Amino acid sequence: MYFTEEKLEQTIKNALEYLKKEHAFLELHGKIMAAGDTHGDVVITKEIIKKFFDDGFDAIIFLGDYIDRAPSDIGSSIPNINYLLEMKSRYPDKIFLLKGNHEANYAIPCYPNEFEYEVKECCPQLYSQYVMAFKEMPLMAMLNNVYAAHGGFPIEKDVDEINKDDVDAIEEITWSDAAISPVFRGAGNRFGEKELELFLNKINAKAFIRGHDYNLNGMIVYKKCLTIFSSRRYEGMGNGGILIAKINENINSMDDIEIENFCNGKWKKYEAIKFN
Repeated sequence: MYFTEEKLEQTIKNALEYLKKEHAFLELHGKIMAAGDTHGDVVITKEIIKKFFDDGFDAIIFLGDYIDRAPSDIGSSIPNINYLLEMKSRYPDKIFLLKGNHEANYAIPCYPNEFEYEVKECCPQLYSQYVMAFKEMPLMAMLNNVYAAHGGFPIEKDVDEINKDDVDAIEEITWSDAAISPVFRGAGNRFGEKELELFLNKINAKAFIRGHDYNLNGMIVYKKCLTIFSSRRYEGMGNGGILIAKINENINSMDDIEIENFCNGKWKKYEAIKFN
């Protein structure tokens, strides 16, 4: 999809208007698909969107990190975020974009921050407009009875009292990791099974789907926490795969969530490894 500078500016503005109407905490119902970090991989993003429409789902939610770390054959994350914002403006009630820690760079700096330099090389006057869109992205969602966010969850605040400008909440939700992970970021919380269980019980959720940590890609920890990545750059990390999750209705356990892997040009059923 080719964007002139004028068309791109209008696309960002259109998507921004829809993002502004969404709360920090979304509630979605029906047949829902979830995609993990795409990190500039517009090739896979397009395959995911195609599958979403082909499978007749009601909504699809991306879990953040659309920018930075693009695969080498693409070289820039600009096409990925442009495509997603265009799809958001076309299908605002079907396609939802949560904020990742890379989109939250305006509040909490992250590394690498390639996107800023990519934009300033080609269309510097648009960088502030991208940031405006990032600021309005929701932070978390309930997918039937499954909680979804980029990294973690709020420990003390209720989900419905958090606003998009709450930097402490942004840090908790976009930067946190499972304590079982080997990664140490210097931001966010490291949550254990007890903290996760307390949070899920508080919001009446049965499971948590997240991205953020490629070390846990394709893995279920604490019996209720699934991490997925949806980028070719990370398909060999963790348990491996370019993954999506499918939530067809209210679930009773993590076993009710279907996971698929994009492999050799086809979507195939995927078995996550359970690590506790």
